[in-house]
Amino acid sequence: MKNRIDDYKLVKLESMKSTYIEELYDWYIHESEYEKFTCRPVSKLISYEKYCENLMRQLESTSMVYLLIGKETVPSVYGKVTLFDFNPRNRSAEFGYYLPKKYRGQGLGTILISKFLEDIFDNSQLRLNKIYATTSSANIASIELLEKYNFKLDGRQREHYWIGDKIEDQLIYSFLKRELIKENIE
Repeated sequence: MKNRIDDYKLVKLESMKSTYIEELYDWYIHESEYEKFTCRPVSKLISYEKYCENLMRQLESTSMVYLLIGKETVPSVYGKVTLFDFNPRNRSAEFGYYLPKKYRGQGLGTILISKFLEDIFDNSQLRLNKIYATTSSANIASIELLEKYNFKLDGRQREHYWIGDKIEDQLIYSFLKRELIKENIE
């Protein structure tokens, strides 16, 4: 059965009291390819307590974490998107998204990005004009997802990612509020 956009909602994580924190930690400790999804330093596995401390710091900063939640009787979390590096002067922010391996390839990334685009540009407090994301030139699934939503390739940082013994370029994609056509994100 195909995933339908109406079967999911995007929820902002606002408190460490969320029932989903343990599931997010479980994703973290079981992800074997985490270094492929970020150019930032990848730390060794940390304890649940340290993970919670880091997440709390993130929630107390200008970062925002959103979860893709199913609308089933006992809701599950299927993906996460984080908005960070918010620049109020330039009305821009970077974002990153993540789906655990068991949910990849099922159309959930499409649902996550669709709901995120609509929510983030409708947020009158943020007043964002532009969001941007970076990805490795080897992360074809991420590139295809961004391009599906008409993100534009702004640039390439050559040999920016070291993934094991391989080196990849970093691609920088952006999306402007004026490019949002609600019919195209559903």
